[in-house]
Amino acid sequence: MAPIGYFQRPNGEYVLVHRCLGCDFERFNRIAGDDNFDLVLTLPELPPRTGRDVKLQRMLQQLEVSDLAETE
Repeated sequence: MAPIGYFQRPNGEYVLVHRCLGCDFERFNRIAGDDNFDLVLTLPELPPRTGRDVKLQRMLQQLEVSDLAETE
């Protein structure tokens, strides 16, 4: 898992996004009080998202790939 960015939830909480280098699975981790916040801010800011958003995006990508395969 590698950190790919962060986002801020509507309640003001900051969240780190980590992505698996093998399968692209994403995990969200709240930023803790002892985390280096300046280091977090060096990562790209991402749009807020949930696990459902990521699953939906993955499903849509799979549909696009299968549609392309059918047209070839």
